[in-house]
Amino acid sequence: MPKSTLIAICAGLLSLVAAMPALNGAPGGLLLFYVAGLPIYLAGFAYGVTAGTVASISGFVAASALGGVLVAGVFSLVHLVPAWTVIRQAMRQRTAADGHTEWAPPGPIVASLAGMSASLMLLAGLVFLANESGLGAVVTDRLSEVLAAVAPGTPQAARDEMVQSYGPLLPASLASSWVIMAIIGATVAQSILARAGRNMRPTPRYANLVLPEWISWAMVGSALVSLVAGGEVQFLARNLTLALAVPFFLLGLAVIHHWARRVRRGGLALMAVYFLIFVVGWVGLLVTAAIGVLEQWGGIRHRLAGPVSGNPPHDE
Repeated sequence: MPKSTLIAICAGLLSLVAAMPALNGAPGGLLLFYVAGLPIYLAGFAYGVTAGTVASISGFVAASALGGVLVAGVFSLVHLVPAWTVIRQAMRQRTAADGHTEWAPPGPIVASLAGMSASLMLLAGLVFLANESGLGAVVTDRLSEVLAAVAPGTPQAARDEMVQSYGPLLPASLASSWVIMAIIGATVAQSILARAGRNMRPTPRYANLVLPEWISWAMVGSALVSLVAGGEVQFLARNLTLALAVPFFLLGLAVIHHWARRVRRGGLALMAVYFLIFVVGWVGLLVTAAIGVLEQWGGIRHRLAGPVSGNPPHDE
């Protein structure tokens, strides 16, 4: 058996080991669950798509054997499918006219992840609409049940207020977290391999992120539906809009990185921006996404042209 295949099998098993505590409801397992996809990315980025496929299959087979179909399905949906998708797209390459190798840019990969999350949400919404329940009603009922189970001592009025606060945007929050988790896993894996000199492809420059046009029209379309529709359709369209806005949030951050490279003490300025986004919460996220939309439609980075100042922050 080739060394790369053995490493890939071990990567799939290690990924499952990291995910199992959370899948079994163990306290403190959420942190490990968030990084459980990292071994898959490491195998794929170090040895190629075949290794990433072997790692994903070994993880699925082990999850099926140990936890059953449901556990394997959740594990695959959360970690294996996005990891394999990212690896497959990221490792694409072609030879340019001048003879150098061109690797797949990160923008279409980010957009495809957002498109996958939105497609799954849309499918779930249509299924529940066909059953005359609606995704919004299902989310409200399930969230109420979860809060009653994890916080039985909390007054009912307080639980109802939490449901009203978090329920309307819960699908978008989960979809966004899914996309960000995949991007973080891929970025960390590439960084580790690049530092060790084991990466197959070069690390793309994050500040040069460019999104495909289709993601713009998809977000605009869902936003228009959310404005004119009502009820369950509005609930679904609003969450789809926010899920599709994740690439624009990342594009907005790319613009900010580009700006930080051209000002004095750019690293400090970048830290201040991230801190501000963290403090103001949703407002900061929406403003950053709006910057991304402006970049996509009007172009901001070329207006910030100028010499790079000092030591630029690492934006790969």
